[in-house]
Amino acid sequence: MARVRRRYERVVVILSTARSGSTPLSRVFWEHAAVRHYCHEPFEVTYFDGEPFAAAIEKLMDPIDLMPLKQGTPGEIGHGLVVKEMTYQVGAYAPDLMSLATGPIVFLLRDPLLAVHSRYRKKRQVGDRGIYPGVEMGVLAMSEQIATCRERGIPYLLVDSADFRRQPSKALRQVFERLDLPFSQALLDWRPLPDFDLDNLDGRHSHLYTRVLMSTGIQPDNAPPRTLDDFPEEDGFRSDVAIHAEVYRQLLEDPNRILIG
Repeated sequence: MARVRRRYERVVVILSTARSGSTPLSRVFWEHAAVRHYCHEPFEVTYFDGEPFAAAIEKLMDPIDLMPLKQGTPGEIGHGLVVKEMTYQVGAYAPDLMSLATGPIVFLLRDPLLAVHSRYRKKRQVGDRGIYPGVEMGVLAMSEQIATCRERGIPYLLVDSADFRRQPSKALRQVFERLDLPFSQALLDWRPLPDFDLDNLDGRHSHLYTRVLMSTGIQPDNAPPRTLDDFPEEDGFRSDVAIHAEVYRQLLEDPNRILIG
């Protein structure tokens, strides 16, 4: 990790639960003058394909160059890196990834009743079973990673997806202030990238990014409300959702949560 850290002026680390709007949040950073590089879920290959830790390091050393993707014609661009990762994918490597950050860790989460249902539906759209292991719901992993931050004195902040998607300017202005980065309303607009692919798994997850890559800015969360009855009981899936929903409610009380009033 030391050689990764030496390469960049600053590193922003975003740890998120799945289907919580982490890619739209990342795209805001893509437009910032201090950010030149983006690394999309480097530990995806370690989790799904069993690749070694070194494979994630190589992705961190060879990130996406954002210069051709930025909205306007920027002036001087810094050499900052933004790393976006899922809490469950990074798993035991979370302390290693967090050690790269030059500012507070950004934790992003969404009500599991909405996030899990969205992922369940997306999986079924491509012919998968829909049901998946509870660990991949990610809220328990996030709770453990926040506990690690507290134990080790690592600064962090917590963002609820509903807040930043409902009032992006208010929420993100606070996020950028905590990261010691200037914020501009212009960061909330970008150009669509229909031919760009973020997937690390030979196209297996490409369908997850179609909407955000076609977007021109942050969109409100218009998903209808869900209850536990919307989830199958098979393999303890509904019980896992209930557990993660309770931990989510507890995390909303975290004193480092960004509040928009």
